[in-house]
Amino acid sequence: MHSAMAKMRTPRKWAEQVFLNPESRILSPAFPESGFPGFTLFEVLLSITLIGFLMLALLIGMRVANRAWRTGEVRLRQVHATAEQSSFFVTQVSSLVPYRITSGDPAAPGALTVLEATANCLRFISSYSSVYRSRTGFVLVEYGIVQASRGEVEVVLRETPVADNVSLYHKLILSLTHDPDTGLAVINYQPFAVRATDLRLMTGLSEAAFSYLDLHPQNSPEPVWRQDWRSRGGVPYPEAIRLRWEHGDQVGEEIAPVRAKLMPLQQ
Repeated sequence: MHSAMAKMRTPRKWAEQVFLNPESRILSPAFPESGFPGFTLFEVLLSITLIGFLMLALLIGMRVANRAWRTGEVRLRQVHATAEQSSFFVTQVSSLVPYRITSGDPAAPGALTVLEATANCLRFISSYSSVYRSRTGFVLVEYGIVQASRGEVEVVLRETPVADNVSLYHKLILSLTHDPDTGLAVINYQPFAVRATDLRLMTGLSEAAFSYLDLHPQNSPEPVWRQDWRSRGGVPYPEAIRLRWEHGDQVGEEIAPVRAKLMPLQQ
């Protein structure tokens, strides 16, 4: 009887040795007599740990690849947006319409060319618009380079349909004076102030400025890029308008030819 009880206790002791001793072999219960040595507890834990490390490395690699893909997509969108903005600027300036209005000021009678061309502001009449493309007629285009936060500058755009010359005159012109050297009327335009409805065409720039190509300067035999442009005699418009900007270490520019040569008088 004692031998029978010993035989019954033997499997329990064998099981305790299997699960409590890390060096014991885990035998397959389905094939107890197959002779397969099995795995030690240490080998099983080591395998699980290695699989965990592999899965962690795979997860980190997928996150890095996803982040790189998103960063590349954002940069690609920025490049496409910049290209579209530059293309729009060139198209709109190339569509500049030669436009003059009659002054109602007795101190400066005659026709005035609608063109403000300074380093920080560009105003003209165009037939091309980003907002009013479905409408016929002309649009007053106003580009302004304004200060933004953290010392950055922005290029903003404002477009207004031209209703009549009286409202256009009061909207643009602050006062009229005379140049003592030439005797011609000098237009003092209204200052450009940013509005909430203005389109931010370029943002985050460190510097930006307009310049104007003079092919026949009076005091130079070579063409000159001027920071300010004033219509004179038979040269009412510059040959081209350049927008130059700096964004970090990148420097870019867009040169738009001005095709307006004639100056019809608008009554």
